[in-house]
Amino acid sequence: MASTFHPIPSSSSLRQKKRRWTREQLLKGLQLIGDLGTPLPSTLPPSPPASRAASPVVGFKRKIDSPTDPDPVKRPRTSTPVNRAPSQRHPPALPESSNQPPYQPLPSAQQPPSISQRQSNLGPLSARSEPEDGEVREEAPIVIPVPRGSTIDVPVRRPKKGKPSVRHFDALHDKYHQAGRVLKYSGDARFWSTYAPSHKEHRPLVDPPHPSSPYHKHGGLIARLELLDALLCFTYSIWNKEYGRRTCNVQTWSTIAPFVSWCKQKWHIEEGTSDAERAFLGLVYMIEAFIRGRNMYHNVRNSLDADMDKVLEGAGKKIASAAAAAVEGDPVLAASLGLLNGKAPPMLPSPSSSNSTPVNRDEGTPSSNAANAASRSAQAANHAASRESQYTGAVPFKLLPQYMRESTIPIPPHVMTAMSNVGEPINSTLVQSLKDLTTNYTQTAWCTQNAQQTLNLPIMRRCFPETWARMMYSTLSPTEEHEPDFEDEEGELYWPDQCVNGEGIGWVCLMGKAMIKEFGKTYGYKGLNGAVPKPKPEEAAIADPPPPSYSQINNSQRQAPPPNYTTQAPSQRNPVNLSGAPR
Repeated sequence: MASTFHPIPSSSSLRQKKRRWTREQLLKGLQLIGDLGTPLPSTLPPSPPASRAASPVVGFKRKIDSPTDPDPVKRPRTSTPVNRAPSQRHPPALPESSNQPPYQPLPSAQQPPSISQRQSNLGPLSARSEPEDGEVREEAPIVIPVPRGSTIDVPVRRPKKGKPSVRHFDALHDKYHQAGRVLKYSGDARFWSTYAPSHKEHRPLVDPPHPSSPYHKHGGLIARLELLDALLCFTYSIWNKEYGRRTCNVQTWSTIAPFVSWCKQKWHIEEGTSDAERAFLGLVYMIEAFIRGRNMYHNVRNSLDADMDKVLEGAGKKIASAAAAAVEGDPVLAASLGLLNGKAPPMLPSPSSSNSTPVNRDEGTPSSNAANAASRSAQAANHAASRESQYTGAVPFKLLPQYMRESTIPIPPHVMTAMSNVGEPINSTLVQSLKDLTTNYTQTAWCTQNAQQTLNLPIMRRCFPETWARMMYSTLSPTEEHEPDFEDEEGELYWPDQCVNGEGIGWVCLMGKAMIKEFGKTYGYKGLNGAVPKPKPEEAAIADPPPPSYSQINNSQRQAPPPNYTTQAPSQRNPVNLSGAPR
């Protein structure tokens, strides 16, 4: 009798049958899940993680790890990977060599963005906030994005040396003044040697460079770089002399003005001039603007402000006397102005002083009297401010006597006429100081406008990326001009943004020196090491006479700039013979 055997179903087939859901169960599960939002794009910048305590997700909570656990990587899992998926908001920590930015949620089908993509998405440096209470630091440190076109990511941060002594600044003054003289002679000699041999101003060099040398191929550009380098050395030397003593000598800065004009002529813009060379012309304009701004600020601070205070005080007293004389003849007007006995107070009141005619006298405590006086002063000041906006008289409102500023009645015409006829004489020195102030202000604004056209941050980033990165990724403050070294090529710098406070010349010189070093690498510029040596007196007597200096020739003998370009401010056109830089 044959027996039939039925195969026993395996456990796997039983599980498959148990997992088979009906259509109703699937629809019910989809309703519980709800609609999924649109996933975030992968190009979003990374953001710090939100606090887990404030998470809106309900359930699937991870066990709180011990705060004393020194190694967060070795923490035991409290649930399976399927259960931990909803609560895992951020990817695990990546090694520093990974290209994936921290806190960047990416779909599994996408690759991490490249460095250039991260730079365009991140923009400036991203800051990582400190972890919140109970949060474990799991992510790798943020890597500073590399500036586009630069070979360095951040400048080298030198140890700060603090404010040096006056002797140190005097040594820098002597060093770079001498360097400026060497470079100035070399630039002039090399410039005259670039003329054609048939030119009347051609003077050959005693030891010319080899024909295959960049100094021979780019002789004219090297000569202009040396002249600009000399201008920076002269400016930096004068600045060091004054920075150590916190002073400003206007006469010393005036000695460098002709050399500034000479450098502007050598760097004039022609057709086909590159943006980098145009930036050097903007640098010369920036140097002049900062020098004029410094002179203007210290002129006002040292003498002009005090002199004008004296003039203003004398004019105020005379106006008050004229007003008092006009009011005394009209008792009704004097009473309406609140004057005692029809006479004005004999003193020159100020806007901050209290009322000359108090309405009542409080016999209370000193604290209550002070409070009442402060309240009356505040009300009077508010009234004076509101009336000043509506005042249209011939005499400046601030020069009116206080009782007229605080009065609600209009000033009679005969009183206004008596006050407007008051004059205050000033001496010739003050007149010249005021004229110098207006001239310096006009020329400073003009030079600043020209500098901004050819030298700005976008041009710096495109033509001088290393110098741009040294300024943009710097930690130095505006008052630390003494920290960088003049010859440093990797240290931190600061963008000289304004000159209204008389400071910033040091930053201009440091930035200009970095620009010359970065630009000169393409042409093999060596600075002082490649300068033409000045011949000794006995050798100079035997050799040909030196070429005419820019201090000895007329403007008509120079190579004139194109007609559509002005090398000087409107007030400096058609100048007389120029003199050289400080010798």
